[in-house]
Amino acid sequence: MDDYLKVGISVIIPTRNEEDYIEECINSLLNCRSIQASNFIVDFIIVDGMSTDKTVDIIKEKFGHLNLKILNNPNLYQSYAMNIGIENSNNINETSLIIRADAHSKYPQDYIFQCWQASFNTWGGNAGSVQKAVGTNFFTRIVADVMNSGYAMGGVSYRNIKYDPFNPTTQYIDSDTAYLGSWKRSDLIELGGFNEEFQINEDYELNIRLRNNGRKVIVVSDLIVEYFVRSSLFGLIKQFFRYGLWKTKTLSLHPDSLKLRQLAPVSFVLFLFVLGIGNLIFAGDLLLFINASSILIGTLWLIMILLIWKNSSNLFSIFLIPFIVLSMHISWGLGFLYGLIRWARGGWNKS
Repeated sequence: MDDYLKVGISVIIPTRNEEDYIEECINSLLNCRSIQASNFIVDFIIVDGMSTDKTVDIIKEKFGHLNLKILNNPNLYQSYAMNIGIENSNNINETSLIIRADAHSKYPQDYIFQCWQASFNTWGGNAGSVQKAVGTNFFTRIVADVMNSGYAMGGVSYRNIKYDPFNPTTQYIDSDTAYLGSWKRSDLIELGGFNEEFQINEDYELNIRLRNNGRKVIVVSDLIVEYFVRSSLFGLIKQFFRYGLWKTKTLSLHPDSLKLRQLAPVSFVLFLFVLGIGNLIFAGDLLLFINASSILIGTLWLIMILLIWKNSSNLFSIFLIPFIVLSMHISWGLGFLYGLIRWARGGWNKS
């Protein structure tokens, strides 16, 4: 077959200590129907960030008979991993496609085909999926319920878009970001790939550059990828603290990228600080106003908890949802505030 008729696709999987997830991740990708198509030339590139567990051993043991590329990423972070993968990806022709796959996820059978189809039907700069958080035990299932809620997560589009099969215009939705993604290889090369200054939020930063260069970011609303949430409360807190922290790095490069929804957890943390200090040092009408505001905010917060619980899969989740929501919001807000301090002191300029 002539090269111009072939569809060259490289699926890049950044990993670091993913022994609990990597086998299911790769198996789900290998089950994608497009791999069997004669004109699809699909290769899988695992870029490992110096895992200290059995991630690489599992890949070699379970998939050693396949033509998988396993590359080292001594810099650990995913921005480096993606660029290493892009550099080693196939470049059959100008339509060659890069698809990102997260090791913490499980993919539907049409994942690769839908990414390819969306990329060339919409000519979008990035065509990504909807994220559906899932858990494997009582704690993680409740975390997933919270993350899937539009109330707790601020209405992030790639978590809350719904596909209407009777309305074809709802399949491809313009967005500011998407879960994971697929790009024409030539577009990524033109933009210089992922920004290696970023440890977190590198995908969102790339989407900003894509949109600033006149390209679209598309969420394929009927392409749903399952994401396995963090398995511990500490892991969840660390994750959201880093999300908030690295959002300020994004703002240092793209000040107009701030969304109103992202100020909610920051405002909540600041209010808790004012409430605590205010009851110690203020008196009279000012203290009355602060406490009255706390009653209003507390009522709204309670309503949000009840709405999340209403859609939860477990009746007893009401006892855990408040702690999970507080952990997410406070850690994100504290991370953001710490990032602002770091930015003000010139720390982001040293990255």
